[in-house]
Amino acid sequence: MTISGGWDSVREAVRLRIGESACETWFRSVAGSLDGQTLVLSCPNRFTRDWVRARYGRVIADVAPEVREIDYRVDERREAGQNEPERALLPERATSARRPAGEPSERPTDRFADFVVGPGNALAHEAAVSIARGRAGRLSPFVVVGPTGVGKTHLCDSVRSSLGSGVLYRSSEEFTSEVTQAIRQGEMERVRQRYRTAANVLILEDIHFLEGRRATQFELFHTLDHLLARGKTVVLSSDRSPSELSGLDPGLRSRLCQGLVAFIRPPEFETRLQILRSKAAGGGVRVPEDCLDILARRPVRSVRDLVAGLNQVAARASLMRQPVTCDLVEEALHAVGFGDGRHTLDEIIDLVCNAYGVSREELGGRSRKQRIVRPRQIAMYLCRRYSEASLKEIGRQLSRDHSSVMYSIDAVEKRILERPQLRYELETLAARISPAGSAAGSTRGTRRT
Repeated sequence: MTISGGWDSVREAVRLRIGESACETWFRSVAGSLDGQTLVLSCPNRFTRDWVRARYGRVIADVAPEVREIDYRVDERREAGQNEPERALLPERATSARRPAGEPSERPTDRFADFVVGPGNALAHEAAVSIARGRAGRLSPFVVVGPTGVGKTHLCDSVRSSLGSGVLYRSSEEFTSEVTQAIRQGEMERVRQRYRTAANVLILEDIHFLEGRRATQFELFHTLDHLLARGKTVVLSSDRSPSELSGLDPGLRSRLCQGLVAFIRPPEFETRLQILRSKAAGGGVRVPEDCLDILARRPVRSVRDLVAGLNQVAARASLMRQPVTCDLVEEALHAVGFGDGRHTLDEIIDLVCNAYGVSREELGGRSRKQRIVRPRQIAMYLCRRYSEASLKEIGRQLSRDHSSVMYSIDAVEKRILERPQLRYELETLAARISPAGSAAGSTRGTRRT
């Protein structure tokens, strides 16, 4: 490695040493330049500067031996700009957690790479990869089955991202709303055109939502017949096997079972351990193996709950400026398991409204402005962590369906590991909610719906 390659060459060498995820997390916002034999690094805030200097300073020095000095600076203009709305939070959909058909994802080539494969999800993963490569064949209709938070949406979105255009991605709640409205307005032909002709791939999530909805089931049955007869691909998700959905028409249940039904089980220990390693590396957080072991052995029902435990530990370590140790992990999990009480949705939503200067009407409205979207997502996240409410109950308070709530929780959880400013904000809000001062990202064995 020579200085002549410039900062880009240095960063590429760092990437090879620390991995793609950690490099993307900590160095994508760091600008570098060479001043003689001094490498000047301009960081967006003090937290990033201190983290890069402490965690990766030796790596930079190793890959660029001709650099005599590294000058770590904070870009005051960019740091001041962090008081603006957090644009890094994933965009929220207007009515659901799904991307519009054909809209490119942020990192389409990484969606499958982010999915940790284990014995409980290997079949579903392999089937999704085959479909994403255009080899659906007898797999269609492909129904991926599992409880909330185990990766069904991840796989569905990975298929959508890989195939790009020609994919129609909907929740069953959206599909029901479209059919109901079209029946009332006498516009069913328009809906049939959209679902049977306009797309080569239909991805429909949460088909258990269709139980008892006869008119919607009738339409879906004939839509599936039309698509499958023409060799098109259908991907669906459910919290139960189609054969267990007693509220579905027998003919529709039979049609759903004609392809592949693949179950995703809650992750076993080894998979939980690998997920934690991946999430910690992606967030640039160093967690010793014995600490990961403690976190992985904690009984959880979903990947979300697993990652929430890691977020709890990472938040404590960063705020207290301490390395992650077994004692710190035990302390964090103790706080999670023995904190006091639950809170009402009204209390939590009012707290968020006061903290961000928005009204309940704005949070429950259709605005896509970042000053509204960000508090809305944070409100959903905190409601899930500090109340006994189900996803549907939280969504009802904010005029969203449960899939939108799931998406918002995922968005916040993903950024807790990556965005120092968000960690501080959530820690402050969590302290107001929980007298015991439980840190942001805690989970208390919350139930999923």
